[in-house]
Amino acid sequence: MSLLDPITLQRFARFRRHRAGWWSLLTLLALSVLALLGPLLVGNRPLILQVDGVTRFPVFAGYISGRELGLQIEGEPNYRLLAEKLKRDGRGWLLLPPVPFAPDEVCEVMPAVSRDDQGRWQDPRGLIAEGRIFSLNADGTRRQVWTIINGRPEGDARLLADGATLARAKFAGGELVRRVPATDRTDWTPGEGLRTLIPSPCPPGLDGHWLGTDESGHDIVARLFGGFRMLLLAAVIFLPCVYGVGLTLGAAMGYFGGWFDLVLQRVMEVWSNIPFLYAIIFLASLLEPSLAILILILVAFSWIGLAQQLRAAAYQVSARDFVTASRALGAGHARIIWSHILPNCATVILTTLPFSLHGLVFSLSALDYLGFGLPPTEPSWGDLLHQAKENWHAWWILGPTLGCLVGTMVMINSIGEALQDAFDLRRQQR
Repeated sequence: MSLLDPITLQRFARFRRHRAGWWSLLTLLALSVLALLGPLLVGNRPLILQVDGVTRFPVFAGYISGRELGLQIEGEPNYRLLAEKLKRDGRGWLLLPPVPFAPDEVCEVMPAVSRDDQGRWQDPRGLIAEGRIFSLNADGTRRQVWTIINGRPEGDARLLADGATLARAKFAGGELVRRVPATDRTDWTPGEGLRTLIPSPCPPGLDGHWLGTDESGHDIVARLFGGFRMLLLAAVIFLPCVYGVGLTLGAAMGYFGGWFDLVLQRVMEVWSNIPFLYAIIFLASLLEPSLAILILILVAFSWIGLAQQLRAAAYQVSARDFVTASRALGAGHARIIWSHILPNCATVILTTLPFSLHGLVFSLSALDYLGFGLPPTEPSWGDLLHQAKENWHAWWILGPTLGCLVGTMVMINSIGEALQDAFDLRRQQR
């Protein structure tokens, strides 16, 4: 069967006439291409970094120590803070991805603070009634910290180095009243470039988080992007596995029939009566959940429906004259199944593909929502829905996540409906 034969071209034309299915397919393909770019679009390492005339590409090179960049830190710097320092010192520049947060990165939301007309400190939400303001090192650690009450320094202030306190000061009514030790001559006047900490979940628009953060401090956009990449990876593994098992057994049952078909039907009946959720709970208690284990379990329970549909189609095709002629000419069983049975079951194979993908998205999201899916460190739409249930006030978690999940499933269903219209035999006869 040629991909450019008249029947295939007619089917493709009917598929394109189904506007919802056609545009859904193009949208999913475009999103998949963007997901393949990965850290080039969403990540906390720069695409290009130039320091003291030396150009590096951290997104490809990976880990770079702060010592290599002339900083007094051993670990990897916080590149978002490093960008400000490089610009301030005139030592270089860097280019971060459009979303400068990694899907697995736990972020501290630290927006800049400023003073109002009365000299009181405020953050983007308004006057700081009670909290702390601080300056930061390039690795994200704090250098100086002031306690703020009603917008003014009040009480404790500290100078830190390597996580230890070097000196302290005390403020009263915004004025410095004591130094510890008394011989300390540190400038305790809050200056420029100070920040404050806003607890997660954080609303959108603060510190570069377009859609805010979840309760763990993950950026919502990065988490949604990482969740889509995870679903795409799962689909690439799941679909070939489930179709490999389902097509092989279904075609063999329909072709051979007899005792082989009878035995496998009884096996499928017994296997399909095993409670899927209970099996997941039991296995999750024995094994550490991972994407590979989840896909293995989903494949084990998902091939039955596909095999049953293909068995019925293969049974009809195996009774046709060209199959009988091939058998009489000495063609082997494997060749007949591969060359005659499966190509003539293409309608069943293609029309069930989107709905198998729909089931995968729903199952993975549901398992993550119930807590039996991927580990919490892995990005997942189901985990975001679970967090939304626990934080009803954080609408920025529920809205985007629900929109992505429902939108993806609607697009997959639209593609399935378009394929069914394209392969509908009654329309072919018109």
